[in-house]
Amino acid sequence: MAHPGKPAMGPAEIKRAKAMLADPTITVEEVAQQIGVQPSTLYRHIPGGRSSLNQAAA
Repeated sequence: MAHPGKPAMGPAEIKRAKAMLADPTITVEEVAQQIGVQPSTLYRHIPGGRSSLNQAAA
């Protein structure tokens, strides 16, 4: 569980999550589990999820 005042995902976790999401064989649920957060938390920190990464790469 996250500590009060400490974000569930900092810049390092967001960077790791984006790197994992770049691999289409890994599900969002698996990425969230690896980071130690819920999928909803992942989407909150990376709006658009995997599709936002595809647009950035295009």
